[in-house]
Amino acid sequence: MGGLKIDTSSHVIGEGDKPIRGLYAAGEVMGGVHGNNRLGGNSLLDCVAYGRISGKDLMDTFFQSAKPVALKDLATGRTEPRRPAIVVGGGLAGFSAANTILERGGEVILIDKSAFCGGNSSKATSGINGSCTKTQKRLGIKDSNELFEFDCMKGGSKNPQLIKTMVEASGASVEWLMDNFDLDLSLLSRLGGHSVERTHRGKERFPGMTITYAEMQMAEAISKALPDRMTKGDVVGVKYEKGGKTYTLEGPVILATGGYGADFSKMVS
Repeated sequence: MGGLKIDTSSHVIGEGDKPIRGLYAAGEVMGGVHGNNRLGGNSLLDCVAYGRISGKDLMDTFFQSAKPVALKDLATGRTEPRRPAIVVGGGLAGFSAANTILERGGEVILIDKSAFCGGNSSKATSGINGSCTKTQKRLGIKDSNELFEFDCMKGGSKNPQLIKTMVEASGASVEWLMDNFDLDLSLLSRLGGHSVERTHRGKERFPGMTITYAEMQMAEAISKALPDRMTKGDVVGVKYEKGGKTYTLEGPVILATGGYGADFSKMVS
C-alpha cells in the first residue's frame, strides 16, 4: 500500500528521512505498516492505534502544560480553555486522534471534505485486533505481542518497527474504546492469518460503524457542551476550500484523510 512515510511517533517523514515538525499521519493515508497484505481487523487497529499515538505525541510536543480531562467529563462541559490542533479527516483515525487530544487537555478543529464523517472504517465488518486484552484473558485465550507481530510480518507487512508499535498499542487501544465509549467488544474471532482469536467485536453487525460512530458521537457531545471554546486568534497552517471560499487554520496537523485507492485525479482518458 502507498501513502505517507511515518515514524513510530506518527510523524510524517520528509527529505533526508527527517520528521516534519508539526505534521502527523494516521490511518490509510500513511504507508509502510501493512505492506502488500493486511490481516483481518488490522485496518481498524492501525486507525485507532496510530490516531492515538499521533494525538499523544502532538500534545506532548506542542501543549505540554495541558491537563488531562476524562472524555465523559468533557461531554458534560467540564473543561478549561485550551489551544487548537488540526485534524484533517473525519474517519476512525481522525476521531481517535481528536478524542485523544481532547482527553489530554487540547483543543481540536476537525475538517473533512465530505458532508458526513465516518470514512471507510465505518464499513468494516470484522472487528478490531488486539493482543493481551482483558477479553482474551477472560475467555482463556493465550496470546502475546510477539505472536501478533509474527503473524503481521508473515502476512506481508514491511516495516517491523511500525508493526511493533501498533501491536504494543493494540491491547490498550481496544480497552480505551471499551472504557471511554461504552463499546461492547466482548466477542472474539480468529480471522485468516492469525494464530489465535484476537479480533474483537460486539453483537452489532458492522463493528467498524459502531466503533467509528461512538467516537464521532463523543466528539459531537463535547462540541455541543462546549460551543464557544475558541473565541479569538488568527489561524494558519491548513488551507481548505468550502463553498467556493478558501479558509486557513493554524496549528500542528494530523492527516487522517484516507488512502489513495480512489484518487483518479491524475488519470487520463
